[in-house]
Amino acid sequence: MVQVREVDLGRLGVQLPLHGVSMVVAQPYVEFTAHEPFTWLPAQRARALQCVDTTLAVARSRAHRADKTHFTVFPELSIPGIEGVARIRSAMQQDDWPVGTIVIGGVEGLTKDQYAALLAQPNTNHDAEVNGPESVPVGQWVNTSITWVKAPDGQVHCWVQPKLAPSWEELKRSYKAMYRGRSIYVFKGVHADTHLPFRFATLICFDWIGTSDARRVWSWLLQGINDGAAAIHATYPLTWMFVAQCNPEPSHTSFMAQVASFYDGSAYLNVSRDDTCLVMANVAGAKVPGKASEFGRSAVINTSKFSKPGCMPTYGNGGESFRAGSTLENLRDAVFRERGACVHSFFVVNSRSLAQGSAGRDIAVRDATVHSFGPPADPRAPGAPVQAVVKWMNDDLDEAGKSLAARYSGARLAGICAAVHSQIVSSLRPIPAPELTDLVLASAAGMQPSSPDTWTDKESTAVEHLIHTFSILGSAEYAYQFHGQGSQATVTKGDRTFEAIAIRGDTHEACADHVKERAAQRRGTLIVVSRDADNLAWSPVLGSILNKGKAQSEDYKFTDPGSAVIQVGYRTFIDAYLAAAEGAELEKALHDAIG
Repeated sequence: MVQVREVDLGRLGVQLPLHGVSMVVAQPYVEFTAHEPFTWLPAQRARALQCVDTTLAVARSRAHRADKTHFTVFPELSIPGIEGVARIRSAMQQDDWPVGTIVIGGVEGLTKDQYAALLAQPNTNHDAEVNGPESVPVGQWVNTSITWVKAPDGQVHCWVQPKLAPSWEELKRSYKAMYRGRSIYVFKGVHADTHLPFRFATLICFDWIGTSDARRVWSWLLQGINDGAAAIHATYPLTWMFVAQCNPEPSHTSFMAQVASFYDGSAYLNVSRDDTCLVMANVAGAKVPGKASEFGRSAVINTSKFSKPGCMPTYGNGGESFRAGSTLENLRDAVFRERGACVHSFFVVNSRSLAQGSAGRDIAVRDATVHSFGPPADPRAPGAPVQAVVKWMNDDLDEAGKSLAARYSGARLAGICAAVHSQIVSSLRPIPAPELTDLVLASAAGMQPSSPDTWTDKESTAVEHLIHTFSILGSAEYAYQFHGQGSQATVTKGDRTFEAIAIRGDTHEACADHVKERAAQRRGTLIVVSRDADNLAWSPVLGSILNKGKAQSEDYKFTDPGSAVIQVGYRTFIDAYLAAAEGAELEKALHDAIG
């Protein structure tokens, strides 16, 4: 049986605002030992402590624009032992750390002796009845979370809650077994300037889907709250539910399936979850911001009382793009796009404070920003909001296989091309979101404005074509400046300047049709480098249908090399590049192709 222990923060004078709370969630990249009790690698401990310090600094900085950070959350196993715990306590004891705030964190694996030492620290509480140090058998280790609270008198109190259900990785090991905790803390209080209660609790990763005595752990939690409420004929809210994870598959069906069951109002009728905010805090899947196939996917889940926003900066709306089939139906699933190492800062509105009707329409997550664990040089972690297109493009640019020099490493200009590729990537990364969106829209035939969260290989291969085209131009010493304003770039060679668009589609005709409107709005000569599905050479004969039924003019002919709009097949470019022994030879071939 799992015990539910109630902690009354009201007795400490702690209150939280009704309209919503601000949160900072660490998402560090953790490197563990290969054996229990799963601690940070010795060589990584200094970095682990720096991750703690950086997260606390982000909490102090209040990028979410609230008066203080109400909750600071560290994922499972991410705090480096007793030293990391001391770092957090020391920071919270400083005068510049605001009172009435909470820090929740998962500590790396502890031995029995380390667990006992943790519990012996001042103002440290634990469930002595079932989770005392003497309850831990010899040879077992402890995976625990800690909840720190800074009271109005400046005192810092904490509560230690061991994990209840081991994951498969923790279960299958033969060196040492993970100690199974037997209780869960529920913290209660009253919202400021009201008599309305709040409650929150924390589970550690597999506790969310694991069982204890043949029941889900979260079910034990709700049962305990329900029993307390039913005893006085009341209904208690569960305002925030935190799940601290070290989860390689945070969107796995088994993990997501429990969300709907947890919110099911037909069970545990004395526990209101209509306003519950579920916070999933996971470790990172990469050392730096970027793509990752595992971990990440930290998220904030709310009920459908909130409106579903469009393509928001910093986070997406879940669905197939994030959950791979494990959608959350009518719930509001705000999934942070960044899966690499970073710190998330945001404000979460409490749906209990919403007005009725259209006047109360609101989104759940506001002012979401992404912060780096190092210098803020990456556009994906600038200490500010990150637009979806900026995240998408920078992730796409990380792919080394997009380099033309890497694709054709035997080409005689490969060395020059590799340097040009690096310059192109550096030029594209910092482009502002509106211009970057326009640049991508111009690169894929038939593409209509849409959320980058829905973009696929079509857009990625189109950007690859853009990179390859300008790599060839750069290898011939054409200078270019990307801008995404109608065309993709302004190109200069000597005293000649022209606009350029590299576009990919099923046919050259489709490419030409896609850029017609842009061609009509251009200033000066426009060069269109199109690539069809078969990478065929472009022939004016193929494009005769472009002007069918149109008034002919020297100002608008794709098929006439003497006109102000010139279309060239990418096949001409790549053949010239592969055949060239030196830059001057490539320059002449391109000059002949574009006039």
